[in-house]
Amino acid sequence: MKKAADKPGRMITRTIEQVENRRITKAERERLKRVAALPDDQIDTSDIPELKDRSGWVRVHEHPEHPLHRVLSRLLSIRLPEPDIALAQRLAESKGLPYQTYIKSLLHEALERERVLAERK
Repeated sequence: MKKAADKPGRMITRTIEQVENRRITKAERERLKRVAALPDDQIDTSDIPELKDRSGWVRVHEHPEHPLHRVLSRLLSIRLPEPDIALAQRLAESKGLPYQTYIKSLLHEALERERVLAERK
């Protein structure tokens, strides 16, 4: 039986989670080892255009709008009044967000406003 990937012209759709969690095969691992062992001068880069101007470039993980950008965070436990939690849950649900993510974004926005006000003084 042929696999979908073996059939020409057939496209396979995967989610980001499936791609990120996919384990590489033994053959892929061996190929990566061979490529990693090549000296730089033996790597064919003739199909890559030369780029002279790199102004404005940022590392992907440092760009705040990139989906893989993650700010270092720390687990924190705080006590909140039940009515505040219930309200946050309702508002978060109306926005299609998990309520803890919603609370985190509210806290971030409030802290940013306070920082701006403090800098004005």
